Amino acid sequence: MGNVERLVRTEKVAVLLNANAKSVSEHLKRELENFVPPEDLYYSRCFEDARSIARAVLDKGYRTVLTGGGDGTFVGYVNCLFEEAQRPVISTHRGAFKLAPVPAWAVRLPRFGVLKLGTGNAVADFVGASGRHVGVVEDILRARSGEVSSARALHLLTHEGKRAPFAGMGIDAQLLNDYVAVKDVMGAGPLGYFCSILSKTIPALALQRGVPNVEVVNLGGPAQQIGPDGKRLGPDIAAGEVIYRGPCKIAAAGTVPNYGFGFQMFPHALRAAGRFQLRLTALSVPRVLANVRNLWRGGPAPTGVLDFHCDKVRIRFDREMPLQVGGDAEGFRREVVLEMAERPLELLDFRARA
Repeated sequence: MGNVERLVRTEKVAVLLNANAKSVSEHLKRELENFVPPEDLYYSRCFEDARSIARAVLDKGYRTVLTGGGDGTFVGYVNCLFEEAQRPVISTHRGAFKLAPVPAWAVRLPRFGVLKLGTGNAVADFVGASGRHVGVVEDILRARSGEVSSARALHLLTHEGKRAPFAGMGIDAQLLNDYVAVKDVMGAGPLGYFCSILSKTIPALALQRGVPNVEVVNLGGPAQQIGPDGKRLGPDIAAGEVIYRGPCKIAAAGTVPNYGFGFQMFPHALRAAGRFQLRLTALSVPRVLANVRNLWRGGPAPTGVLDFHCDKVRIRFDREMPLQVGGDAEGFRREVVLEMAERPLELLDFRARA
C-alpha cells in the first residue's frame, strides 16, 4: 500500500508532528513511514526544532502542511512559520544594501491541516479531523492524494505578537496550569483534566480572596454586545468606551467555537467575520456546574454570562491572573491586549471532498 500511495501522490505535503505528544507513538511513526516519504516527515521536541522545521518548510516551498500534537503544536508551528517568513530580506535601493522586513500582510504561508493527535483538539474538531489512530492516517493520505483540497479561512487573534485561535484569563487558564502540574501523575487527557479540577482548581477557587474585578475597554472598531441567541443587543460600543467593568472570573476570547474536548465556549465566534467572541462571567462554581451541560454544548448562556463581538480590547484585572494563549500557559498578568490578526490562514476542511 505504501508504494502505491507514493506513486499516486499529487500533493506536496509536509507532516509536522510533536514527538512529545502521547498520541505520536512509535507505532504511528512506523506506520507513517509506509505512506509518507521520509523527507516529508518532521518531528519536533522543542521550540528550536519547530523553528528550524518552519525554515525548511518555507525553503522547500510546501503548499500544504499538516500539524499533529494538539492546539499548542498548531499554534507553535503557525507562529514559527510567520516569524521565519517575516525575517528581513536583503534589498537594494539606489545601489545600497539593506535589510527590509517583510510585512505580515505580504507573508505567503502554506495551507494548514490539523490532525487529531492532541488533548483538547479544538482546531482539529473545527475542521472535522478524524479521531483514532486509523482516522489520522486516513486524513494524511487524503490530504496527500488531493482528496481533501477545500480550505476555509481561519481568523486568529494575537497577544503580544503570538497568534492563536483563543486566549483567556481566569479560571480557564488556572485549570490549564493545574492540569500541567498534575498530568504526569494523574495522566494526560480528559482523566487528567478531571483530576486536576477536583484536586486543585475547585479547592483553589474555594479559598480565593473575593471575586476579581476587571475593566474591559474597546480599542478597535465598533464592538457589539450579543445575546444568548447570538443577536446583537443595544447600540455599538465605540473605541475608547468601557465594554464592561465589574466582577469577573473568566475573560476569554476565541475565533473558533471549540475550547477543546468539544466544549463550545464561543458558540457565536463565527457570526462576525474579522471579529472574535469575547466572553466574560463571574458565575460561581455551583452555577457553572448546574449549567455545565448547556454551556458545553454551546446552548443559550445563563444570566451572568456576557458575550461581545470585538476586534481589539484591553483587559485589566485588579490582581494577577493566570493567562493562557492557544492552550499554552503564559504565566500571570494583570493586563493584556487581544486583537485580531492581520490576515486569516487557509485551513483544510476534512469534511469536504474533492
